Amino acid sequence: MTALALILSAFVAAMGLLAIFFPGRADDVARLFADKTGLWVATAIRAVLALGLFAAAGESKAPILLRILGALILIVAAATLLLGLDRHRRMIDWWLARNRTIQIAWGAAAFALGVFLIYAII
Repeated sequence: MTALALILSAFVAAMGLLAIFFPGRADDVARLFADKTGLWVATAIRAVLALGLFAAAGESKAPILLRILGALILIVAAATLLLGLDRHRRMIDWWLARNRTIQIAWGAAAFALGVFLIYAII
C-alpha cells in the first residue's frame, strides 16, 4: 500500500506540473473525469491515496500529518460521491473557467503537495 501511495503522490506532483506547463492538457485530463465513470475513478483515486497515507504513516517522517491528510482526503472522497455527478461536473466546469494565474498557483500547490508526500513517505 505504501508503494501505491508513492505512485499516487507522484501522480499528484505530475498533475501539478501539467497544470503549470501544459494547462490545455491539464484541462483535457480534468474533462475525462466529468462523466459517471470519472466520478467513480476520482473517488477511487482519492480513497486509495488516503488509505495508502494511513498505511505509510507509521514509518514515515511525518506520521501525524500523513494521518491528518489521509483523513481529509478520505472525507473528500466520500463527499465527492455524496454530492453526486451534477455537482462534480459543476466543480470541474468551475475549475476550467479559472484564469491561467489561478491554475498555475494551484498547479504549484499540487506539485508541492505531491513532492512533500513522496518525501514524507520515503
